[in-house]
Amino acid sequence: MCKMESFIYRPAKQKDLEFIRELSAQVFSRYGNYEEIVLAWLEQGAVITEIIMEQNYNLGFAMLVLDRQKVLGSRTAHLLAIGILPEHQRRGVGRALLEHMEEVARKYNAVEMNLWTAVDNEPALSFFQKAGFEIERFESYYYPKGQAALAMSKKLNCK
Repeated sequence: MCKMESFIYRPAKQKDLEFIRELSAQVFSRYGNYEEIVLAWLEQGAVITEIIMEQNYNLGFAMLVLDRQKVLGSRTAHLLAIGILPEHQRRGVGRALLEHMEEVARKYNAVEMNLWTAVDNEPALSFFQKAGFEIERFESYYYPKGQAALAMSKKLNCK
């Protein structure tokens, strides 16, 4: 397990595009052409993308978008993607990055975070449930390659 205080979080930059693209292909390819999908999300100005690092080494990234309906007041955040290099999974990196993204969402007055995860992705489902996310609904054929998904949500309490 990594020490959480050793992680560095920073906004993604142009130089990170190749890392994000390659990691997306590595961890999301069974669900679709996510190396291209994620890059398209990055082109949208409203997407907040953060990199998690340890000792100048990228470990993963996460992408968050805030609802557009509520400019002022409370909002909902949607976690579009969270990807950790496979050799760093199950070491607390994902948990630290998710907690960081929740804090980012709170800074923008988000009171809830939503996400989708594949029904057959048991490690991710377990990870999100342990983090306090609850299943809201099921949708068949959600992903580009036709897999079913679960919508999950979590209330973001003030820290």
